[in-house]
Amino acid sequence: MKVLKKVKSIEVKRAFIVSDFISAKKDRRKHLNFVPENIFKQKLKRAHKKAMRLKESQLDKIIENEYKKRLVAYNNNNWYLGEVKTNEIGVWKRAGDLPLSWTNGSLVETARKVKYAIEHNPKLLKKRSRYSIPNMLKMNIHLLQKEKYLLPIIFKGGTGTKGRKRLKRQMKGDIDDGCMRSIALAISGKKILYVYIGFPKK
Repeated sequence: MKVLKKVKSIEVKRAFIVSDFISAKKDRRKHLNFVPENIFKQKLKRAHKKAMRLKESQLDKIIENEYKKRLVAYNNNNWYLGEVKTNEIGVWKRAGDLPLSWTNGSLVETARKVKYAIEHNPKLLKKRSRYSIPNMLKMNIHLLQKEKYLLPIIFKGGTGTKGRKRLKRQMKGDIDDGCMRSIALAISGKKILYVYIGFPKK
């Protein structure tokens, strides 16, 4: 992992909220369908505008209502914009309803299994992973590293929300938000990702 510059925690919270607004639960079924790039950009613009209007206390409330532990973790970390290799970070346990064994290793290993399933047996993929990853590959993969509020959010391995707790392999970084995006990026050939990295405050 390589740290590039320090950022304020509100930037990380905005990134989480923008992603959350784009894939709002009430619109989750639609979100799984293919969305043309121009429509996605419109949704991104609306989500960005909405998030920027909110004070940090309002962002905190939204995050807390969804998962209180995440808010505590975000506030207890120092945040940086950084670069990570796809072979040194891992996704949440069973991210996107993937089989447990597929999420035990590194992001690049998970992506390799998902890519094989997409090409040879899509029925192996369930729910979000079956639809969102192929759709990103078709539509907005080139946007995912250009828009700062679409960058994945990761914690130093074994810290933060501990989404990889009890998995056999401990990675240098654990993806907290953006697992599906990260898998899609790795499938597309990305070996280094721009991300937000959280390190516990001393």
